Amino acid sequence: MRAFNKAKTLTIAAAAALGLGFAAPAALANDFIDISLEDLDFGDKDFLQQLIDMDAEDIAEMRAEMAEARVEIREAIGEIEEARAEAEANPDAKPVFIAAMEAASAAVSTAMKTTFAELRTELDAAETDLAAANVSAEEMTETRAAIAALREELEGIEEAVGELVAAMRA
Repeated sequence: MRAFNKAKTLTIAAAAALGLGFAAPAALANDFIDISLEDLDFGDKDFLQQLIDMDAEDIAEMRAEMAEARVEIREAIGEIEEARAEAEANPDAKPVFIAAMEAASAAVSTAMKTTFAELRTELDAAETDLAAANVSAEEMTETRAAIAALREELEGIEEAVGELVAAMRA
């Protein structure tokens, strides 16, 4: 009986560790504003210049990076679903797993709402500053295209993160 209790305790501890493993990225989510996509750094004082310097190839690379991030988020959702199935099989582990997922989902949700708001503010400021920038009509058009592509890709990431949070809360 004692060995059974020890095994049960280990299972619960493993479920908690798994939940904390998902929560760890949530703790790092606040650092998302420092994201770097190739040579594009949000929060940098030269953010607008970085956008102006982007060309079609840079935009394509950025889109590829964002697509990769969405794939990684989908993989994390799959891992959560697998972990949930394992927790379902052990009634003692299930409450710990649920609590860990609730904590992680709350942290990710809060951090990402803040982060995406900051990113939108950065893009809005860059767009406003672009109107007054001393650039050619071609650079103006390319930079607006870069900003539009970045907004579109960030919306995709935000949607994927929303799906991740929903999977944590399921």
